[in-house]
Amino acid sequence: MRRRKYCAILSLFLSAVTFLLVYTSEPVSHQPKWTTVNSTSAKGRQGHSTVNSTSAKGRPLSDMNYVKRHTPNESAALEKFQADQKFVQSIPTEAPGWVYNQSAADLFRRKLINDARLDNGNFLTTQENSPLNAILKTLVPSLNPTKIKVSSGVFNLFPKESPFKTKKFQTCSVVGNGGILKGSGCGVEIDASEFVFRCNMAPMYDEHLTDIGKKTSLITINPTLILYRYHKFSNTTSSTKTEYVKAFVRDLSAYGDSYLLIPAFFNSGSVKIAFLTRQVLRDHSARNEVIFPHPDFVRITQSFWRENGLGDKRPSSGLVLLSTAIQICEEVRLYGFWPFHADRNSARLTEHYYDNALPTNAHSVPDEFRQLQRLHNTGVLRLTTTACQRQDNIYH
Repeated sequence: MRRRKYCAILSLFLSAVTFLLVYTSEPVSHQPKWTTVNSTSAKGRQGHSTVNSTSAKGRPLSDMNYVKRHTPNESAALEKFQADQKFVQSIPTEAPGWVYNQSAADLFRRKLINDARLDNGNFLTTQENSPLNAILKTLVPSLNPTKIKVSSGVFNLFPKESPFKTKKFQTCSVVGNGGILKGSGCGVEIDASEFVFRCNMAPMYDEHLTDIGKKTSLITINPTLILYRYHKFSNTTSSTKTEYVKAFVRDLSAYGDSYLLIPAFFNSGSVKIAFLTRQVLRDHSARNEVIFPHPDFVRITQSFWRENGLGDKRPSSGLVLLSTAIQICEEVRLYGFWPFHADRNSARLTEHYYDNALPTNAHSVPDEFRQLQRLHNTGVLRLTTTACQRQDNIYH
């Protein structure tokens, strides 16, 4: 009993530290501004959704205090590169001649989500699966989660049913943020998919489009990012609060009418931020539909991956996004999922295609990569870890 109580307290403490660690007092005038991007979602709207979010790019993410704190100095970065150089040599290459194996993919889907309430396109929190007065439990602390009662106000934040309930996309690109994308020339190939997932409002500057593409159907953002980049849309003055809201709406416009997926139910703090974000976008008539993954879907997904190679580590947001994609996509193609600072030719890479901020130790990304390789080799998904075939640059 005493040990269980200690674990609960420790879990709560670590959750609070994780949530507070990312806070930084960054002036709104220094927020990064995305450039003009074409975005076509698969929500039924066809053609272009070209938006000019700003006339100037603004300060890059690498100048933000949070990113600076997690960016190693040259000595540490070189040490990381040299260690990864050696490690990469021990990693077998993916099986050549990849072919989609529908039977293996269908079997994997059933193993991943064994709850009929949440399989296929029903992974979101909706009015259908979370009716009035229902209780939703946060993921952290795991032994004593916060219970969220679905009041009428909360109920109205959810869609009536999942927009993916009856949809199945033939091809989907899931774009990670790995530095291996830089110089890959994969943009055209990424955009060729019917539906494109992107992670955590990653920058889409003009100089990256050749490598990452410009099409976005669904974009994610973690509540902690809303905390440290947009200060939860709150400050001491109403004018500053308004500026943070404007900055967020402006930056989000770079992704056109894509769905905005927010993992709301990590802890009580993330719930508040996610719900506030939904209300802010509704008040500003934003074109993006805000959606929340159901906490039980995330819980089941995390449990599956921990039992399949990750041990006690929490799956990364990229792995959870892949788990989401495989529910609504026939053929899933992964790009930018390479957690090393060296490629197979021993060339030096950065952590992300846009900065070199290192991840926390909450995830075991090399172990995740091994699982992705296994799924690639069995035809469940296609993992791209090399440059794509060169095509004419259509982005400039």
